Order: sequence, then structure tokens, then C-alpha cells
Amino acid sequence: MGSQTYTTTEISRICDVYPATVINWIDSGELKAYVTPGGHRRVTRQDLIDFLKKFKIPIPPQIVSTQRSIFIVDDDEEFLRLLSRAFGKHKEIFTVHAAASGVEALVQIGQKIPDLVILDVVMPGLDGLQVCSRLRSMPETSKMKIIAMSGKRTLSEKEVRSQGIHVFFRKPFSLVDIVDAAARLLKVSLPVSDMEAV
Repeated sequence: MGSQTYTTTEISRICDVYPATVINWIDSGELKAYVTPGGHRRVTRQDLIDFLKKFKIPIPPQIVSTQRSIFIVDDDEEFLRLLSRAFGKHKEIFTVHAAASGVEALVQIGQKIPDLVILDVVMPGLDGLQVCSRLRSMPETSKMKIIAMSGKRTLSEKEVRSQGIHVFFRKPFSLVDIVDAAARLLKVSLPVSDMEAV
């Protein structure tokens, strides 16, 4: 299962109860959850599935979906579109979200945690390594799969990997290679692709 999380309101809709009931389940320890730095309760997909099974509540198909969520962060909006389209060619496998800045990315990731993040290392403001450091410092995203990319020649792969990044791509690279790397990290199979290099 991926690392998608659910709010108490989302769970209340799934279980057809009031959000207060879900909060009571969490507070009593019946439903496992964690609290975000902002004080919001979140439940992982697997913990929700375990809870639904335990109490014989029907599990909605979208919860057990095999789709993996990808979040792409790059201040080059044209490249962002290219990369989003590359993953979009495999709609049955990936859902794609994107942000053009590190700050925007952290806000969106905090609201809905993806399975994998693809980061441009060099960005104005909060750069990719700083975003990675923030993600690694939070319990709910500390083990998240991360791919980094950069066109900066002086940046060493060792330096990037020391930040907890799983795979590093130096621009320009083949779109098919980065999609394949994401699939390998998330343990999903892809059909043969004929995408061009960037």
C-alpha cells in the first residue's frame, strides 16, 4: 500500500458517521492515527484498511486502489508539464500532482501525502535539499521515497544522496528513465514505453 493519509472528515464519510465519532475512535486507541505539527489527526491508508476489516465495514474500492501518487516539484513550469505528461501516460498506475516552489510543495504534501516526491534541487527560495530535509524531519514523511534532479554540474551525487534521496538524475535525462526509476522504487510494473529523452 502507498502512504496516502485520511482526515477524520474523510473517514467519517467512508464509515457514515460523524467526524466526532472518528475522533473518539482515535482517542480511544481503536483507530491508529498520528497528529501533524499543525495539530490535525491523520490516518494512514493501511491503518484505515485494518480498522475497516476489524469492524467488518465495507472497504471502498478507491482505498485499495493500486495507483501510486507522485508529487513533482520544479520551478521550470515547462519541464513540470513535460514530466507530469510522462507519468500521465500511465494513468492506471500513477496519479500526478505538482508544485512550482518548495513552499507550495510542502503545503500540498502536508495536506495529502504522496507515495513519491520528485524534486528539482536548485530552486529559488526553498531549494530541493531543504524540502527534502523538512520531509525527512516529519514522522509521517520521514520514510517517503524521493528522487532528486538537477542541471547544476558542481553538485555531486554523494552530496545529494547524503540528504536521504534514493535516486539522483542529472539534467538532461530520459523521461522514460525517471518514470522507470519511480516504478522501481514503488515496486510497480510498467509497460514498454517509447518516450523521448529530455
